[in-house]
Amino acid sequence: MVAYEVCRRYVLGKDAGLWAIATKAWRQSWRQATVIGLLAVPVAAAGILTLSSLPTLGLAQVLVPLLVVGLFLLLLLFWCLPLEARFTNPTWRQVRNGLTLGLTTPSLTFLLAIAVVLAGVAIWNFMPAAFVAPGLILVWWCYLLERFFVARGYVQPEPEEAEV
Repeated sequence: MVAYEVCRRYVLGKDAGLWAIATKAWRQSWRQATVIGLLAVPVAAAGILTLSSLPTLGLAQVLVPLLVVGLFLLLLLFWCLPLEARFTNPTWRQVRNGLTLGLTTPSLTFLLAIAVVLAGVAIWNFMPAAFVAPGLILVWWCYLLERFFVARGYVQPEPEEAEV
């Protein structure tokens, strides 16, 4: 959530200190972000258990559960947390809205899934990519979400600052 807010400020071109943005975002919504993060823990555990049964069951038996777990984690981390950072709603509504938006905009969710898979392949093949790939995905996703929110009328476009 803090990372999303920092990237959102970067995408919008807002000037503020990194520390000031991070502490303000942390104070404003740490409880909701923690609840959403805790929802992701059992899902990730189910994914790890499913993945650990891959050698005994084979890929055909674990592919569908892995895809479901991966989709749910993708929706929680890339739809629910940004909504929680951007809008003020109860936690259950943030989760519901995030899942709804993620499932009703399959083109964006599929594009995000491709980016996450490509980042995973890059990290698998070149470990230092772990320091760059998540940040690049987050900045790109923030840019897409801001355009998405403005296009749907959820937020007003940021006014252009006049040059002095």
